[in-house]
Amino acid sequence: MRRLVPRWRKMTWVLLIWTAIFAVWIVSGVNDATAHSHAYCVKHASQFLSVKECEAAGDAGTAIGATLVFILWFLGFVVLGLVWLMSRPKRRSCPHCGTDVKKGRTSCPSCAYDFVTRQAGVRTSHPSA
Repeated sequence: MRRLVPRWRKMTWVLLIWTAIFAVWIVSGVNDATAHSHAYCVKHASQFLSVKECEAAGDAGTAIGATLVFILWFLGFVVLGLVWLMSRPKRRSCPHCGTDVKKGRTSCPSCAYDFVTRQAGVRTSHPSA
């Protein structure tokens, strides 16, 4: 019986988790910065910056921080993506029975499916001599 859930490689999961962590980091960082920016600027209004200028400076700092986090995510994603590409599995699944078969074999050891002709073979038993 074929699997209902696809078998993903470990590096696929690493890439998904890496992306999820950085997505949460960026969204929560931007949300937290915008939520506290106005209250901070009203509380610390001084003679040098008005509330509007303080909020604009906070928005610029938030944008710079989010950009740096995005660049860090992108660089890590490229490195992990290269590792993902270089660590391809050395096995394939038989389309007839679902058994893992080492790449390079022309037939499935379990059901005798022929990968060259793409036909299911008949398993014969060999008499021992």
